[in-house]
Amino acid sequence: MIKIKKKLNQPFSLPGFLSEKYLPSLDGWRAIAILLVVLGHAKFTVTKETIYYRFTEKFVYAELGVRIFFIISGFLITSLLIKETLLTNRINISHFFIKRVLRIFPLLYLYLSVIGILMVYYKLDLNIHNFLGPILYVSNFTFYNNTWLTGHTWSLSIEEQFYLVWPFVFSAMTKKAWLFCVLIIGLMPMLKVFWYYKGYYIQSLGPFLNGADAIFTGALLSFLCFKGLMKADSNFWGSKSFKIIATLILFLCYFLSHRGMMGKILLPFGGLLTDISVCYLLLSTIIHRKGFFYDILNNPIVTKIGVISYSLYIWQQVFIIPQDYYTAILPRSAFPFNILLSFLAAFISYYGYEVHFLKMKKKFIFIYP
Repeated sequence: MIKIKKKLNQPFSLPGFLSEKYLPSLDGWRAIAILLVVLGHAKFTVTKETIYYRFTEKFVYAELGVRIFFIISGFLITSLLIKETLLTNRINISHFFIKRVLRIFPLLYLYLSVIGILMVYYKLDLNIHNFLGPILYVSNFTFYNNTWLTGHTWSLSIEEQFYLVWPFVFSAMTKKAWLFCVLIIGLMPMLKVFWYYKGYYIQSLGPFLNGADAIFTGALLSFLCFKGLMKADSNFWGSKSFKIIATLILFLCYFLSHRGMMGKILLPFGGLLTDISVCYLLLSTIIHRKGFFYDILNNPIVTKIGVISYSLYIWQQVFIIPQDYYTAILPRSAFPFNILLSFLAAFISYYGYEVHFLKMKKKFIFIYP
């Protein structure tokens, strides 16, 4: 423990496995995350008697997909901040926010505009509160009402709230910012028990922390890498046994919790077990660049899905609509065509709209030698 603390207090150093501008497997992980979300949501468009519903009910968990997105976000953002610090000895906070705005705002506000048009055309009983939460990135707090069409923006709200906090914390205590991550992660088991028994969920920032803890776990993983605690030459990263164990932990955490089982363990520690397992699998496919799973993650089709994952996350909500939602008002496509239409909309959105803003974003990205 003393040795780990000593290493954490040392200056940053760039590990070879994170030195590239484009890290392998990350887009593949984004693809897995968005497929979990899309396939998980699609079960609400079929009857409970179908094979698809029964399969996804047992093996596909949309919440796990969002959790993976959160961990990737924390890991990648923090890695970029550390690289910028190594290069310039500081971070440019204004550039940080410009890049985030160009990545997230244009697509979300386009989507909300489309929902506004649908609301008027189909006379949907949406109100200003259904839009205020997403527009202001506070839809994770329940005092802003959500509907299915805007409900998925809760995760974007958590990410944006993280972006508002993290660059300032990182800038203020750069080499010690890992302590902030440890504090959040360490408090979560107690907070989850407290929320369950006592409440005060909103008052204690539960809608943010109960999700942001995964982002901070990804951030902590980045610190561990740049502090030299993750050795690329260890056999640990290529172990098939550890990969199987981590995958089983992920599955069991969600399978059991969805069925109200093992609550005394999973309520406080389920999220932590999930996050540690995802972090191991994520880093193992960045460091150990071979094997069947690595090949799948870096398959051109899979990485392409990862590239459009944000578009797909946004647009799938308007195509994959539950059976009992506005049944007599909104038109909808039957399964599996609703999934195909979601992919089509995501491709058109990304290559016809988002790429223009992403090109603008590149002007604010420093080049690490």
